[in-house]
Amino acid sequence: MVTRVVAGRAYDFSHAMGRGGVGAGFNSGNALAFSADNLVYVLSRGGEAVTAVPWHRTARGARVTKFDVGLQAGDEEFLTEFGRSGNERGELIWPAGLALDSGDSIYVSDEWLNRVNVFDAEGNLLRDWGTTGTGDGQFDGPSGIVCDGEDNLYIVDSRNHRVQKFSKEGRFLAKFGGPGDGPGQFNSPWGITQDREGCLYVVDHKNHRVQKFTADGEYLAQFGRYGTGRGELNHPSDVAVDPDGDVYVCDWGNDRVQAFDADGKFFTSFIGDARQLTKWSDMIVRTNPEAVKRRREVKDFQAEWRLRMPRAVAYDAPNNRLLILDTQRSRIQIYNKLNSYASPARNL
Repeated sequence: MVTRVVAGRAYDFSHAMGRGGVGAGFNSGNALAFSADNLVYVLSRGGEAVTAVPWHRTARGARVTKFDVGLQAGDEEFLTEFGRSGNERGELIWPAGLALDSGDSIYVSDEWLNRVNVFDAEGNLLRDWGTTGTGDGQFDGPSGIVCDGEDNLYIVDSRNHRVQKFSKEGRFLAKFGGPGDGPGQFNSPWGITQDREGCLYVVDHKNHRVQKFTADGEYLAQFGRYGTGRGELNHPSDVAVDPDGDVYVCDWGNDRVQAFDADGKFFTSFIGDARQLTKWSDMIVRTNPEAVKRRREVKDFQAEWRLRMPRAVAYDAPNNRLLILDTQRSRIQIYNKLNSYASPARNL
């Protein structure tokens, strides 16, 4: 798909951005969050182990990378990165969720340390909170985070199979869910988002579905089931909702993102269309003549275009575009949703 018109909607592939590594890159990208002015934050788990050797705890491991994503290919700009591998305050071992509040404070959950780190927009640690356990306000594998209009946080408590609500200072407010596969129950939930009406969408990872709730945790609906067909899911990881109510589910195990309408009816899939290298990847390839030669010998690049285990999705409402964190390719693929697209007449 470069431009697709389906179910009264049009999506146009724009471009891809990012690369692996440090400085304009990310490794094992796990979450996305948007700020104002086209700023996007990417949470990387990294590939480096934590050891007692001080020099090994570098920014190349778990971290948050901040970009100005711009509006079109070539506009993207690396701004900064912060956080590093470790278990001290402000450090990360297995970060999972990422969210911003109205003041652009950045919340990062760590499912290994069972805590939430809170940073300012420049990456300075403001506070942290969380302890291990099953009681109210405790965690066992916190993952997805979403911040509501009052700057309260809904945090997916994955191995406790529930969602907990906190104030931005970390005060426990409420909870819902429990283990199981019935309505309102979870099996290792992961991603979470909220729509304009305040309804919550929770990715029920091992039940292969998404469930919808009121802001108070009242069950409303669910969609998706295990499989590889249209509208079926294989260990979904994240979810986003656009202003029209369309829902985008990161179908991690099926290497795609599936789109559903507000009633849960499937209408299309995104499988990846990055036919051009990202700006920064292209710069690296062009500095290596041997790499250029090897790429000229490749007969079919389709495998490179496609999504590979995408982990997160986010919808940029001001610019009407969907961002997909293409984790194993260390990039973000971007699709514009065209509200005024007109198909040509077929009888001319």
